[in-house]
Amino acid sequence: MIRRRPTRARRVHSSRFVLATLAFSLVAAMPCAHAQSPAEPAVTKITWLASDHAPAMSGVDASGVTSRVVAYLGKQWPQVQHEIVFANAKRSWQMIESGDEVCRANMVRTPEREKVAYFINTQLTPPPQLVVRRDKLAKLPRNAAGEVPLPRLFADTSLRGALIDGRSYGPALDERIAARPANNAVALYSPKDFGARILQMISLGRADYSIDQDMALVMAGNPKDLVTVPIQGASDLVMAGIACPRTPWGLAAIRGIDRAYGRPEGAASLREGLMRWLTPETKAHYAARFDAFYRERAKPSRIDP
Repeated sequence: MIRRRPTRARRVHSSRFVLATLAFSLVAAMPCAHAQSPAEPAVTKITWLASDHAPAMSGVDASGVTSRVVAYLGKQWPQVQHEIVFANAKRSWQMIESGDEVCRANMVRTPEREKVAYFINTQLTPPPQLVVRRDKLAKLPRNAAGEVPLPRLFADTSLRGALIDGRSYGPALDERIAARPANNAVALYSPKDFGARILQMISLGRADYSIDQDMALVMAGNPKDLVTVPIQGASDLVMAGIACPRTPWGLAAIRGIDRAYGRPEGAASLREGLMRWLTPETKAHYAARFDAFYRERAKPSRIDP
């Protein structure tokens, strides 16, 4: 039998076939990185949800922290259109949970919220305190340190509380609020503003107390008939940040926002925005903690998908 040697064209074709087969086998054996990390969608517009702060505040101050965020991002990320829409805390969180293309600044960061939202840390804020009518101070239950134990307060039906529905006051206080007795001593409200109307209710005698931060009183014009009292078990600073929905769009948005803030000028902008609302005593008391936080904020964050 006469065997013919394969022609050069056949040898080339055979070699190409072997190489192609080998390449296909190698690719098939590798994990599909593209399927696990799809390209992030383009972010062309971010709708920022915010709450009015107080009737006395107008213009750029009307949306408080959010107006400063939008002004800063407008310069650092001008390719994106930034729009502010007013929505109360409960409605804002419903929209984020639903995956709408919205973000919100100054949201308290909790493990439960991280299940449905991407966060970056932007503020380390002093803990909330009890805001009470001055003429009701003597009726408050207190411990030896002068702090108010919330379980004892909630059990006293002669004192009427007013809290904001859908708002987080920090993990420690959220647990105590959720465990309050089923009575009519505490009512939940969904005001469109940041909480100024709740403070007005207390000033008018329609409620006796609420929970808020010192800065809320500053925003409300420092009402003389209201005073703040520390709450037992709520002495730690509270981490707050910007939240966007846990979706591909939300991941792209939060990464873009973090790139803008993960630099010295970004940290400086955030620090200036908070310090204007704090008393000299509060600034001095937490000075070391603030310094450490803003040093870290001046660098990019790690954001896992």
